[in-house]
Amino acid sequence: MSSAAASMPPPPMKQSNGTMAEPDVSIKRKASVLPLEVGTRVMCRWRDGKYHPVKVIERRKLSPSAFSDYEYYVHYTEFNRRLDEWVKLEQLELDSVETVVDEKVEDKVTGLKMTRHQKRKIDETHVEGHEELDAASLREHEEFTKVKNIATIELGRYEIETWYFSPFPPEYNDCPKLYFCEFCLNFMKRKEQLQRHMKKCDLKHPPGDEIYRCGTLSMFEVDGKKNKVYGQNLCYLAKLFLDHKTLYYDVDLFLFYILCECDDRGCHMVGYFSKVLTSIWFR
Repeated sequence: MSSAAASMPPPPMKQSNGTMAEPDVSIKRKASVLPLEVGTRVMCRWRDGKYHPVKVIERRKLSPSAFSDYEYYVHYTEFNRRLDEWVKLEQLELDSVETVVDEKVEDKVTGLKMTRHQKRKIDETHVEGHEELDAASLREHEEFTKVKNIATIELGRYEIETWYFSPFPPEYNDCPKLYFCEFCLNFMKRKEQLQRHMKKCDLKHPPGDEIYRCGTLSMFEVDGKKNKVYGQNLCYLAKLFLDHKTLYYDVDLFLFYILCECDDRGCHMVGYFSKVLTSIWFR
């Protein structure tokens, strides 16, 4: 056989209807792009049933045996970062794949493990934004917080989808759901733990002084120095919904004001704000 003949592609196969079938390029192409690399751009089916452009931020393997059995953490480029989520492979339109060189992937910071000092430095940044961060610290912040670690929480009668990363203790990272006691704000990994806790918890309202009441609404003032665990847990909870909010580990200097809606079961938190104790400015 000549070299020219050996290099020729195989002829198309004849189908049962008499037409000639071309090789399935689409199937081969889909197989060639899996698993998708971080930085890949592709169309993804969202909850509205429509396809939207996304960028792959992270991936994780679901099964050690299957080569392409991954799920992908994606950012919808048309929407706010709060809608970033993990998606299954079947939600992605692989014919639309665009592999883009991602500067973040090439940066060694991608595999960086945060030290406790770095983690605290990033958490204790400017309250409203990143104006006080230098380029390196901002890069670390973006890398460390790019993937939501908690997808949903249960608080009282409500199940709530989270928006952003919050630096919970390591043992709570990557829990698909956290369960909060709506009165003391202790959080647990499992529903059964919450149920056992609720039988023992004596609180029916935030652990502070009621300073205002109007109809079914009450406002409680909680001193962070007297109720340190409550204050810290409130900060963990709030950070799930605030991208650029400061998370202080030392809550002694803060007063928290908790707005509650009250009924015969207790006072249920619906919002809060905080302020720094003014006395610290005169020390």
